Order: sequence, then C-alpha cells, then structure tokens
Amino acid sequence: MMWYSLYLPTASAGPVIDALRSLLAAHRYAPYDPFPGGTGTPGGLTDLVRQFVAPPQGDWLRILGQPAEALLPEFSTAVSIPVLYAWLTDDVGGFALFQDGARHDDPAMFQPYLRESRTPDDLRRAWAGQLPVGALDAELSAAVPGEDALPPEIQQFAQAQGVDARKAGKLFERLGDSLFSKLGRQSGGADDDEQAQARAIFMGGGRGHWNSLNGQRVRAIASVLDLPSNWRLPTWETVRDAYHVHRLRQRRPRMALMPGDKEAMDAVPDALDYTPIYMGK
Repeated sequence: MMWYSLYLPTASAGPVIDALRSLLAAHRYAPYDPFPGGTGTPGGLTDLVRQFVAPPQGDWLRILGQPAEALLPEFSTAVSIPVLYAWLTDDVGGFALFQDGARHDDPAMFQPYLRESRTPDDLRRAWAGQLPVGALDAELSAAVPGEDALPPEIQQFAQAQGVDARKAGKLFERLGDSLFSKLGRQSGGADDDEQAQARAIFMGGGRGHWNSLNGQRVRAIASVLDLPSNWRLPTWETVRDAYHVHRLRQRRPRMALMPGDKEAMDAVPDALDYTPIYMGK
C-alpha cells in the first residue's frame, strides 16, 4: 500500500498549481498527459510525479499522490504557506510539516492546526502512538462503506467483472466475521491478539493497513488536526480511474461503458474538477 497527501491551509488552488508546475519544470520535469485525448506517456522517463490537486474544501487544499519529497522544502517556500505532508506505506506512516524551506517533524509545529476540542497533549500522545482510535472510526467506515474490506487484488477482479466493489466488500466482511466466529468456537476461544492478526491478513490491504500500528498513528494524528472530514478519501487511485473514464466520456459520450466504468465515475462524480499534475524526466 502507498498513500500520500499534502494539505495546504488555503482555498486558492490556482497559485499552488502554478507553483508546483513551475518548481517541477525548474528541476527538468516535463509535463505529459496520459489520459484520453492526451499525448500519452513519453518513453524513457525514469522519474515520475503523478498527483491530483483536489477542489478546495473549506480552508484546505489537498494534493493527492506521492510527491517529489526532496522538493517539498522548496515547494513550501514557493507557495509561501505551510505544507502538511502525510503518508502511509507498508512500512512507515506519519506527518511532517514543511515551512519556509525547512522540514519539521516536531509535533509542536502542528499546534496551530489543532481542532478546537483537542489539546497539545492530545497531539503529543497521537504523535507517540499513545492515542487510541476506534477499530473503524466514523470517517473510515462511512465514506466508502464496504470498499476497504476487499484486498486490492479482489477489488480489481470485482471491477473487471462489473461487480459493485462496495457490495462485494460488505459480503467479504460478513464472510470474515462468520469465519472467525466459527474458528473461535472451534478453538475454544483463540487468543484475541492472534485473531486480530489473522483477521488483518484475511481482510488484506484496505482496513488492515489503516488498522496497523502506523495506520492507527496516522489516523490518530489526523483526528486531532483541523483537517477536512474526508482527509483520507478519495484515494489517488480512485481519482485516477474516475478521471480517466470521465475524460473518455467527455470526448465520446455515446461510447458504451465498460465493466467497472460506472462504479469508477460514481466514486468521484466531480473528478474533472481535480487538476492532474503529471510530469516526468
């Protein structure tokens, strides 16, 4: 799993988009357009930046996708506002703040962005992984119910077969609950930790990653910051797929939908309001 987001406390997307493109161009990145009607992906590129700038939400602007991390100090200087960076992979997860050309990993730097109901001690505990979060917090379970229950490989198979991934995810969860309930009775009450680990393996990449120690830490930190309620969603992959289909439909509205296209479009109805930043060298 690879999940990355940048959050900027601004409602003005234009200057941020211009600054990001200019910065990448200054470092010899050239733009390309791999979507329908575009020029495709040039051959020979070995370093790609593939991001989407989401429409502003309140006083926040979110950029989805893996950034050129080494350029974030310069980016914070170029936009003249702080840049909050969040990431979660199979091995690591956390938050960092880039401001005035410097990186800060000290939780105290995030205090200006605390929710009104949260304290600096909440932030410190979240940073240290000491602030517990629910197994399925409201944002995680309500935003796309059932979808995260499917491991990525099964999500792809369901999409290829024209199956609604959300409905399949709910069924997958019910099967998992039934399976582990039966196993628990047969084993005379297995160790809770063993069952939790087995369930995480069974449930695969979606909620398993967000319920890992790193995933819970990222969720805990986000819960004390005044970020938009959907700080985690949609994912870069979801926007990419939706943007592709919406662009194709925009160019060829009479073309028949392929299996999974409707689900992709419904997942992000406003995908064309996202600005792709695709550049490489």
